[in-house]
Amino acid sequence: MKKVLLLNGSGRGKKSTSAALAIYLEELLKTNGFETQFLTIRNQLTSNEKIKKIIDAVKIADFIILFAPLYDDSQPYNVVKIQEIIAEQKMNLKNKQFTVIVNSGFGEPEQISSGTVPILKKFASKVGFQWGGSLSIGGGEMLGGRYGKQLHEAGNMAKNAIAELEKIAKSLQSEDTYPDIDLILIPRIFYKWPLKQLATSINNKSWKKAAEKNGEKVDAKPFL
Repeated sequence: MKKVLLLNGSGRGKKSTSAALAIYLEELLKTNGFETQFLTIRNQLTSNEKIKKIIDAVKIADFIILFAPLYDDSQPYNVVKIQEIIAEQKMNLKNKQFTVIVNSGFGEPEQISSGTVPILKKFASKVGFQWGGSLSIGGGEMLGGRYGKQLHEAGNMAKNAIAELEKIAKSLQSEDTYPDIDLILIPRIFYKWPLKQLATSINNKSWKKAAEKNGEKVDAKPFL
């Protein structure tokens, strides 16, 4: 029985889009006869014993799937740290397939596929993983994972994400690779004037309000 390790790289843990995607895919894989293990990276970095557990999980897995968010064009600390830990182990990973599913609150998946995915490809090549493909999801907040929603509760907004997860499950079953795919969840009409300007204005006001609530000076220019 083939083993799949699903790694949740979100700092929000189980209340996250990454977790919602991972939970859905895990159920698909179980249905197709895979043995799965689901670990939240954040929780595994709290002790040497737990770090050993995630290393051991990588060693026995045939497929490793990383689910993670994009934070301000950067990978979360959890994701960077687990890459460093895996690299330090110098394990034989050449027969293991590494697939990544990354989502961003911003609408454009290109922010993921042009930055994060190449970094993760470089990591995979460096440690010896076989690249299994990537899914870059723009507008991941639309799935409601941060509020504890599962994909089947997100309605039509999740249908394209679900379709891609089903393709990933099939690619693992056939031991084939999944291509590098960009997926946008926000309807394209919102990228056209005047809706684009309206959405940008609303987002800017929301960010400023959140910053002020947390004591930040939104108009500060410290490097002038």
